[in-house]
Amino acid sequence: MAQTVDELVVTGHLNTSRLQSLSERVSFADLDLSRYEDRRILLLRVNDAARHVCTQLNQESRNPANLGHTCQDNAVRGALDQVRYAFADARDQAYADEYGAPVSATVPDPDDDPR
Repeated sequence: MAQTVDELVVTGHLNTSRLQSLSERVSFADLDLSRYEDRRILLLRVNDAARHVCTQLNQESRNPANLGHTCQDNAVRGALDQVRYAFADARDQAYADEYGAPVSATVPDPDDDPR
């Protein structure tokens, strides 16, 4: 069985003379991502983590003049691939749990070969 991931990393960036960043881990081990409500909770956690790291970097908060271009927006966008992967992993596991048939296999004994 494949190992599942139960946390992701949200990173905020500060552009100055050199690139600086802060990251925060976001756990979702307590969530069932096959459920809509738990997927929504993970997205809220990602937004909260993005806001937190960008505040620590003293970056400007979202406002009508900078929507879509803030440190927080970029940090959320940067984490979305991880979020999509977690959602897909949960969906695949839920599908396998719901529709997968239990399987077993036996290996033929080479001594029983009639040839």
